[in-house]
Amino acid sequence: MGCLGPFSATFCSKDIFVFILCLHLFVSLNDPRSYVGEARNLPGGIIPTLKMYNALIIQGPNSTEGFNAVQCGGPSPALPNMFGAIFCFDMPLLKKKNLDSELLGRVQGSWTATQMTGGTIVVSETFILTNSTSLGYRGTFSGLGIEVIGQKSSKPITGGTGDFELASGVAITTPIGTAQNDSFGNAFFWFKYEFFFHN
Repeated sequence: MGCLGPFSATFCSKDIFVFILCLHLFVSLNDPRSYVGEARNLPGGIIPTLKMYNALIIQGPNSTEGFNAVQCGGPSPALPNMFGAIFCFDMPLLKKKNLDSELLGRVQGSWTATQMTGGTIVVSETFILTNSTSLGYRGTFSGLGIEVIGQKSSKPITGGTGDFELASGVAITTPIGTAQNDSFGNAFFWFKYEFFFHN
């Protein structure tokens, strides 16, 4: 039906204006670039470098408590150098290198021993920072990559939810000290995480 009648010009111009406005809003809301900063609730979508620590506690052969990582798969019988062994973990992310330090979140995932001669693992992990903490950021992001046991390593960051929606960057994992055994016979390791975000 055309724009007819004495008020047709005014009516049509209003319709066109409303249509263009609605179209603009639709495109804006569906353009990822328009909501990255808003989704992160940060000025300009900027996330600073974050640093935190985690304690990896692998279940000992006779342990029934105190651990946060267990072997959850692998060949039977076991192969030399644990080749093919899969471990699952749910570890705390701490503000300082101290089990009594502020809990900033958790890191959950798995690693697989992928080198027949030993020493290399593939790690898949998701960082969960969903509580209100002194860190000031909430959400999740993931990392996937290769680590050489006992050495500093890096993995690409993929966002994510909350403040980390569409985030990218690099996660640096640094072993601290040497392995120890706790009172339950678990193997205990400290690591430092540093997250460098590309904004």
